[in-house]
Amino acid sequence: MKNLIPFIILKAVLFTLPGQLFSQTPLKLSGTVSDSSKPLTLATIRLFKINNTNPLQTVLSNEQGRFQFTKPDTGNYVLSFTHTGYTEKKVKITVTTTTGDMQIDPVQLSKVTGMMKEVVVTSQRPMVEQSDDKTVLNVEDDPANKTETAIDILRKTPFITVDGEDNIKVNGKSNFKVLLNGRETSMFARNIKEALRGFPGALISKIEVITTPSAKYDGEGIGGLINIITRKKVKGYNGTLSTFSRTSDKINNFTLNGNAKLGKFGLSVFMNKGFSDPVLQHNSNITIPTTQNIYTKRTLDGGQYNSETWSFGNAELSVEMDSLNTVSVYTNIDSWSNKRVTDQTITTEFEAAPSSVSYFSLNNTSKNPGVNVGSDYIKHFKNNKEKEFTLRFLGEFGKQDNQLTSFQDNPGTDRYLINNSYAINNQYTIQMDNILPLSKSDKLEGGLKAILRRASSDFQSLIKYGETDEFKPNVANTDYFKYNQDVLSAYSMYNFKLKKSSFRFGARVEHTKVKGDFVVSKTYVENSYTTLLPNIQFTNKLSKAATLVVSYTKRLQRPYINDLNPFVYNNDSLNITTGNPDLGPQTLHAVSTQMRYGNGNTFAGINVEGSYSGNKILRYAFFDQQTGITKTTSLNIGKEYQWSVGLNFSTKITPRWNVYVNGSLRYNTVKNNADASQSNSGLGGNLNLSTSYKFTEKFTVGSYLGIWQDPRSIQTTYPFNIWHNVAFNYKIFKDKLLISLRAVNYYEKTRDFKSITKDRNFYNTNIHTPIRRAGVLALTWNFGKLTENVSKKKGVNNDDLLSKPAAPAAN
Repeated sequence: MKNLIPFIILKAVLFTLPGQLFSQTPLKLSGTVSDSSKPLTLATIRLFKINNTNPLQTVLSNEQGRFQFTKPDTGNYVLSFTHTGYTEKKVKITVTTTTGDMQIDPVQLSKVTGMMKEVVVTSQRPMVEQSDDKTVLNVEDDPANKTETAIDILRKTPFITVDGEDNIKVNGKSNFKVLLNGRETSMFARNIKEALRGFPGALISKIEVITTPSAKYDGEGIGGLINIITRKKVKGYNGTLSTFSRTSDKINNFTLNGNAKLGKFGLSVFMNKGFSDPVLQHNSNITIPTTQNIYTKRTLDGGQYNSETWSFGNAELSVEMDSLNTVSVYTNIDSWSNKRVTDQTITTEFEAAPSSVSYFSLNNTSKNPGVNVGSDYIKHFKNNKEKEFTLRFLGEFGKQDNQLTSFQDNPGTDRYLINNSYAINNQYTIQMDNILPLSKSDKLEGGLKAILRRASSDFQSLIKYGETDEFKPNVANTDYFKYNQDVLSAYSMYNFKLKKSSFRFGARVEHTKVKGDFVVSKTYVENSYTTLLPNIQFTNKLSKAATLVVSYTKRLQRPYINDLNPFVYNNDSLNITTGNPDLGPQTLHAVSTQMRYGNGNTFAGINVEGSYSGNKILRYAFFDQQTGITKTTSLNIGKEYQWSVGLNFSTKITPRWNVYVNGSLRYNTVKNNADASQSNSGLGGNLNLSTSYKFTEKFTVGSYLGIWQDPRSIQTTYPFNIWHNVAFNYKIFKDKLLISLRAVNYYEKTRDFKSITKDRNFYNTNIHTPIRRAGVLALTWNFGKLTENVSKKKGVNNDDLLSKPAAPAAN
């Protein structure tokens, strides 16, 4: 704790530095805006340089109609005043001196009169917006976001937390889905951290967060949905070229994005390629049996080198057939290649004999290519543009090719092992959705969906005990596993409003059929179940700024093939991991109350939630006291109660200074349904603080501070994590090139992350020591002409799986 005191003081200085550096208040340009009878609240005022279409500053008027800019340099300017229902007014001003504040004459707007076929209103959005079912962070409204990656921006997003190792939670939960423009993509599904690390903030328009998804979404990520909306334009073309390098893990990343629109045709392309060179990390794993029959202590200690290459991207072609019909086709591609080399010493201590020392080496390579192909048809209707029919198809095709060799140089018998596994994961989805407005305040939604999953795993294990011996098959760990899962679902949802309140009642029925076939051993797995998933939400608009949301949801999570695949990762003979083909789904009931306040550039939200799962999927470690083997697998044995309080706050202290705060505190109790005497409980929590200050139109400074503590599982207590950075961002070449320099975790070179797993039979400590201190250089080049936004297509998203990780890491 003493070592943290200088760090906390340093971070406090960094977070208050912008205010201290500018304690001499900048000069002001101010005034008032009203109509003929009263001041106008939330009028949008923009400051333009003469003959320039890009505003220098944008502010909103307060309840007294007052507004305030930072006074610009001398020259000629135009102030634009807009407000819903009023005619835009422009006022020319001239700044003649750089001393003293400047007050302009009161401005009065006139109401729009006469009949108009269409009204287009231009206004400045707040940083955070809210609706009945989602919260939206307007990313492009903060200049600092253009020099960051998606993972950095998520740290500022309400109801999302990201720890120092870039692990993400939505509303305090790790089961969620990330969509791109409303669609599921293979790049986010297969390697979410690296994909978000490489996704540049310059491409992002806004991020939508849904913490209580409606029945329209299938048994999806329990925590909710993250929908990343990219910038798309309707005239001409635009694009972004960016690069990102970080010293701690030797990452280099390159990104190209382009959008073009010609008549009825629109094209959007995004490509990313990157690599990380081998970096040494230290690992230590200690196992102590409670009954020391086989040994008293076993320690694996040594280094590990990780390296990785990746490429991913997507392309979409849309055709606006007419004003009511749109067709789009799209594809996503991704490819991940990982190599891990481990060299460790195994020290085994005995009660009545000298300790033994052996050596363990491992070389593991994994390749995971994938491609998605999809098409959407969206139809609106002349008599009611709110009425909508959509038909969507998505095909997903993925592979996993793992090759691993390991060697144990034991004092007695050496052990050579080869584990190879080749898996195919294909998935076909077709869905139909209808939106039927019944009146201005009533709406009925419904739809059908089918997901057909076809997976297989061809795995083989070879073993020998002498260097000159020939490898022989390990029959017990060699087989061909075929797995089919069909999910048929239907949903209906009714929304209606009564004055300031809105109600949502919905239900989803999902029927799941599972078949598994072990070809060699002639073993079959077959199961089917039907699940009703109700969903209720009440929203009340307490005032123009405050909203109350109360909801109940039931969620279903199915295991993925990696949780089911019975292949045994036995590279370390006394520490093995395997899947469980008998694993069933888990369900969770959650009741939450959420209060949200949004006024201008300030947003505050508090979420109180209680949840229960009676068949939670848990990773469970068994220790055999006779052999000393630890076996880890997944089981439906968990009963969990969880209570949480989440807080989110963001504001503009001044037009140049943004502050974001996200945090939560949760208490959970986990019990073992198979062993009533085994339970665990405790507090977990997280806190994210970030701030950015725009010193000039070209120079911005930002800083992060994060604290993280995962809740306990039934056997494991997780490490405490703290992280931080400071970033300096600068624009050159007529603001086309953005340069970002960052210092990450600058007060510590490395950090020990300790996890403790224990039960009545053993006590295990695992310590992972990565490099923490890093420097980052990011460059972003913008080209083309930016114009108005195009509507986003929705696409297919399948959110019912527990997770889609790469194959489990070998020991």
